[in-house]
Amino acid sequence: MLVVAALNWPGPRTVVDQLTGIVRTEEGRPGASAAGLAALEHVLRIAEALGGRTVAVTIGPPQADEMLREALAAGAESALRVEVDPTDDEAAARALLAAVAEHHGPPDVVVFGDDSDAIPGYLAALTDAAQALGLLELKVEDAVLSGLRRLDKGRRERLVIPLPAVCSVEPVIRPRRAGLPAMLAARNTKIPVVRPVVPGWTVKAGPIRAYRPRARILPIPVADQARDRIVALTKALAATGSATVVTPPDAAAAADLLLEYLSKHGYLGDTT
Repeated sequence: MLVVAALNWPGPRTVVDQLTGIVRTEEGRPGASAAGLAALEHVLRIAEALGGRTVAVTIGPPQADEMLREALAAGAESALRVEVDPTDDEAAARALLAAVAEHHGPPDVVVFGDDSDAIPGYLAALTDAAQALGLLELKVEDAVLSGLRRLDKGRRERLVIPLPAVCSVEPVIRPRRAGLPAMLAARNTKIPVVRPVVPGWTVKAGPIRAYRPRARILPIPVADQARDRIVALTKALAATGSATVVTPPDAAAAADLLLEYLSKHGYLGDTT
């Protein structure tokens, strides 16, 4: 079993000097967020209960290596930094999945902090895994993964989570503290870096052509001669009225007039 802690590396933040009004960009906090630390703690507990391997992974620059070393010191068996510039949450999920699968195989449980935007949802969709997001509790009871989610009006929802699963947790548990020997051992650990090629969707555009509506099927006119049938179909000899100018008071009235015209001439079928 492979249990993955997906830690969120904060991006640059904008800081405004209150005295001078100068705006500058700074790197985010140097370590994992409280939600990320809670995710790591849950991953360690799940691996202890189910006997799995643990991996701490993040998408970030080289400055994120220190955060991963802290995860190793806390008990994670492996760490992985994904160096990619995802354009959106779906691309980030694809990059994480490709990197973890390449180095460790397909994950059984992935736990995010609840500050990971929509990445957990995309990852669950990509791997066809169960998703349980925004959990207050995540634990293993009788070899079964279960969670507790907060609902509106103070209610709670207890979930039995099948595997594989993608979860996100709120920062409501206290993470374990790494011991000094473990911190010293992890201090100089080299963090593997992966630069995956993010697979994306391929869109093929065809030649541009004018819109051609589907032909409307009309009943065959009752006539012996082909000319008479054509005249009946085209209404070539029928008196045609002049164009009607309408001045609807608003968009809703204009829409009603348009629908009435289309229904009257049979474009909308039987609307009864």
